[in-house]
Amino acid sequence: MSTNATKVIESRDTLDTPVALSSFAAFRETFPLQGERLYTELFERNSDIVQTQKARFAVANLEKIMKATFEVSSVSGFDRMSLRDLSRQTGMSMGAIYSCISKKEDIALMVADIVRLSSELTRQHALRVSSNWAQIEESIRFHLYASTLLQPWYFFLFFETRSLPEEQQQASTQIELDGIRSFEEHIKNGVLQGEFFTDDARMVANTIVVLMEDWYLKPWKNRLSGERHGDAVWQEKQINNYHRAVTDMVKKLLARR
Repeated sequence: MSTNATKVIESRDTLDTPVALSSFAAFRETFPLQGERLYTELFERNSDIVQTQKARFAVANLEKIMKATFEVSSVSGFDRMSLRDLSRQTGMSMGAIYSCISKKEDIALMVADIVRLSSELTRQHALRVSSNWAQIEESIRFHLYASTLLQPWYFFLFFETRSLPEEQQQASTQIELDGIRSFEEHIKNGVLQGEFFTDDARMVANTIVVLMEDWYLKPWKNRLSGERHGDAVWQEKQINNYHRAVTDMVKKLLARR
């Protein structure tokens, strides 16, 4: 069994966590991958990388390392970032950094692991609704909510893993391919049941994933004017508008009335 598969199984409690989609505020209250719980999850799932067994110490330092990585790499690029850069940005000693990661590529592996887990949470949630269309619609909303909260993680994975060895690049790419395959399965099931009408389920699935990627890669394209950035009501409007636009387009592609 692969390491990644093992990690998903070990996080069964996280995957079984009920997540509310009634509103973005409700989602923020129930989504497990945020705040201290996110970094605790990161520590527990990467015990093969993190050297220290002092959980409280590791969780606090992993948070510093990840946030500093996103800040530094957004300016100079992950390929140019050094662990000494992280030391300066975090105020941590090199020894403290080495107790959490042995090389900077470990950071990219951790980011990919969290995005993979978030994607698995999306798929698990979709299975709780019955119709194929509801599964597609819920998956899109879940992903928009999750990638709003984890935007730096998704953004980093898309752009920065290109500097990693080929095997690790392929593992990151597989997350996107798994998302396409999941939507493709819902669409094919809908076609078989007469719910949808399309002869290219793969292309429709790919279109959905591309539109969802656009949300976290270019957030400036979908901002509402005249609102306070960061305000929960403003964010809810943003997400609802984009969700409506995406689902309306997908309905047309699937000839769904």
